[in-house]
Amino acid sequence: MDNKPQTAEQEDVKPLGQILVESGLVDEAQLERALRIQGKLKKPKRLGRVLIEMGVVTEADLYATLEKHARKVRLGDILIEHEFLTPEALDQALAVQKQSPHLKLGEILVQERLISASRLCDALALFNGRPRLRPEIRDISSDLLTRVSLNFLEQNKVLPYRIENKRLTVAIGETHNPTALESIANIFELPIDLGYSTDQEIITVVRYLREKPSTSDYRSLLAKGTDNDIPFLVDKWIAEAAKHNASDLHIEPMDTHTRIRLRIDGKMVIVGTLPKSQHAAFVSRIKVLSNCDLAEHRNHQDGKAKVSFNNQPIDLRVAIYVTVNGEAVTLRLLNPVSTTTGLDELGFLPKTLDRFLDEAVLASSGIILVTGPTGSGKTTALYATLQYQISPEIKVVTVEDPVEFMIPEMQQCSVDEKAGRTFANTLRNMVRQDPDIIVLGEIRDLESAEIAIQAAMTGHKVYATLHTEDAVGALFRLGQMGVEPYLVASNVQAILAQRLVRRICVHCRKPYIPNPRIMRKLGVAPTILKTKDFLKGTGCEHCFDLGYKGRLAIHELLLTEERIRDALMRQASTYQIRELALKHAGLVTMAEDGLYKAFMDLTTLEEVIDQCPVLTTPRALNQISRLVE
Repeated sequence: MDNKPQTAEQEDVKPLGQILVESGLVDEAQLERALRIQGKLKKPKRLGRVLIEMGVVTEADLYATLEKHARKVRLGDILIEHEFLTPEALDQALAVQKQSPHLKLGEILVQERLISASRLCDALALFNGRPRLRPEIRDISSDLLTRVSLNFLEQNKVLPYRIENKRLTVAIGETHNPTALESIANIFELPIDLGYSTDQEIITVVRYLREKPSTSDYRSLLAKGTDNDIPFLVDKWIAEAAKHNASDLHIEPMDTHTRIRLRIDGKMVIVGTLPKSQHAAFVSRIKVLSNCDLAEHRNHQDGKAKVSFNNQPIDLRVAIYVTVNGEAVTLRLLNPVSTTTGLDELGFLPKTLDRFLDEAVLASSGIILVTGPTGSGKTTALYATLQYQISPEIKVVTVEDPVEFMIPEMQQCSVDEKAGRTFANTLRNMVRQDPDIIVLGEIRDLESAEIAIQAAMTGHKVYATLHTEDAVGALFRLGQMGVEPYLVASNVQAILAQRLVRRICVHCRKPYIPNPRIMRKLGVAPTILKTKDFLKGTGCEHCFDLGYKGRLAIHELLLTEERIRDALMRQASTYQIRELALKHAGLVTMAEDGLYKAFMDLTTLEEVIDQCPVLTTPRALNQISRLVE
């Protein structure tokens, strides 16, 4: 039996234009004209975009051809055409490679921070015709990892993932050791298929597996039973939530029955009911699991539990709330090991991301605020930003309640009121740790705001979250807490406000006509329907019949340039500052960002209206395009 990893046969790599001609998508004359146009542009533009704007090809045909002939296309062309990279960034990396020919292009792109490791991994997977694997503990067959040393896996950046049809899938990192794959093939005596992960994704999983609690600390959800068996019922619904990747499980007492709902991609979905007679026993079982007081029925309670689903751990955060119909329970499902998302995977439009990096993230000091309501992805955006900045020369200290992402390179502290480790005293102590970057889970009162201001004034970089409706509102929220306007003006560097909208399910999307009232509110003229088909999911098995699958962020970035600072000092109104930002600071509102993404068929106009504050009528699409592309 041949156990060696199965790899695609190496093909001759050619320029993208030649591939398009050979595949019959364009002819020589069309390609020559596109290249002439591309060469005359003041701002570089990818060849595929030029051909699309010429009306020669459609975006769908272009990407289908790229995918079919990925092994023939140069890696740089794939990165540019999938908008993982700009032409300028590729030129910069190639210039570095000329000076250091021993370095691979991918290594240079990551080292120069022109692309995240995760995006590079996406491109390598496409380039090599391999699946992109994002290893999560609950997806990995744990019995595979008992047959090989965890130290070996971490050192060689490889990870046995699953066995299907008598073939072993192995995740490999960008710096994996190829000879290690032969050792794995010999150990498992199975043919090997490869998938791409980042080094950090593999290291995070392996380190968790090395340090995780024993399996006896987790209670399996796969016990057998019937619907009259309360422990089985509790397990059944938690397992159902895990199966559908729900963020929360809600047990809600009603007049005549108990309703069970899941929150999937931010929306509540009814999945079942319980007889009223079973409610008390159901809640009692959850109290036992989460170490809550069984005898307490008149006060709210919080607890925690650890369970396992398919031999993989899940942490549960339990909140019990006393209602007129009985005790309602919300269980939040957390993956105890998860990898952070890269900045370029958050849905930023190109120019918004460039401005955020150049004018905020790379600034040496000042406060950067990430704002939005609960569940708007603030923490994910904050950690993606930190992951971009982390290096051996920088010390990062955090105070969080609780710690949601474990990042080995940072000194993270979780608030524990019972142990006397309060938010306030932790803040006072963290500045004595000589940090370069300070991270506050949330600015919640005047004391935490003043510590953030003082840290920024002494040359520290400060990241924090804040609950406000939009970016401009964050400036006034700090003032309401008692911070002087001149301190806000001189220390707040940037504010990133965001919301999460659901992505249209790619499996069931079809053209539809949006609600005229919604189009009018977003400033979309009905005549656009003559040239543009809006898409909406109709519901299928892939998306739980919701029409949406997954989420992406929409953003509003406010950079506090001089005019904004002067207006703050003059105590101008929110309306006046917003108008200044729209005219002079390049502000693109969340509604405009969402509208543009709806035109890109990533989400729907209904989602944008549902999630975004529309404080001013969005500008015309061509104006928005100039600001974000």
